[in-house]
Amino acid sequence: MIKQIIFCSSVFLVFAFTAPGHADEHFPFLAQVIKESVNVRAGPNTNFEKIDKLSKGAQVVVLGRSYEWYKVQPRATTKAYIRSDYLKVKEGEDVGVVWGDNVNIRCSANSNAASLGEVKKGTPVRILGQTNGWSRLAPVAGTAAWIHQDFLKEISADVPDSLLIPTVMGPSMPVTEKPAAVPPVSVGVSPWVTMQGTVEALVQSPRADVHYEIVLGDKSVFFLQDIPKVAFFCNTVVDLEGAIVPDPQKKLMYPLLHINKISLVL
Repeated sequence: MIKQIIFCSSVFLVFAFTAPGHADEHFPFLAQVIKESVNVRAGPNTNFEKIDKLSKGAQVVVLGRSYEWYKVQPRATTKAYIRSDYLKVKEGEDVGVVWGDNVNIRCSANSNAASLGEVKKGTPVRILGQTNGWSRLAPVAGTAAWIHQDFLKEISADVPDSLLIPTVMGPSMPVTEKPAAVPPVSVGVSPWVTMQGTVEALVQSPRADVHYEIVLGDKSVFFLQDIPKVAFFCNTVVDLEGAIVPDPQKKLMYPLLHINKISLVL
């Protein structure tokens, strides 16, 4: 009798359940802070130093990701330091050039502090102040900070050039030259105004030389004429002095200011 040996092969269907990934993410993109008092850190972990704190509604440029942390472009309020002996600065200027190869920009005036990134020789930087052999800097191209993904939401896939840190700098800030001709205004009203508010980039510019506005505490808004390096102050609180530019045909929604002086409120 012939015995039939039947091999029964069991077929196992393996279903791969994948958690939502990030394969479709694109960088850079513009994001908004969705919670109050969000910490910005020097690295993608809560063990890294806090280098800034952002309020709900603040906007950041997201450059990349590491697991659950977004790599973001530093803002004007972000702490960033470099050893002063690595800088070449002309006397009386607040703009310098990095004088060393692969120099670390650190989150505090300490050689043991976390690095926000390395910059190459010849990188231009703007100096905000000096302390104990260290210089505090405005945001530097090539450096980054970190925010947990739970605190951000994407609001635009396109990042205006005005929001990106420039790699080439123009004249030093603050601007101290007054316009050649102060625009005429009503009798008894000074053309010069001072204010404190938040500089914001415009999604749609009302004219070629206007890409920013300042929003005051009472929600009043003024358009700002473009000047070199105004992008450094975007999404930060500033003290500003300016001259009102006349708009006799009432083409602009808000008054327009020619900036005379602008400085960061630390």
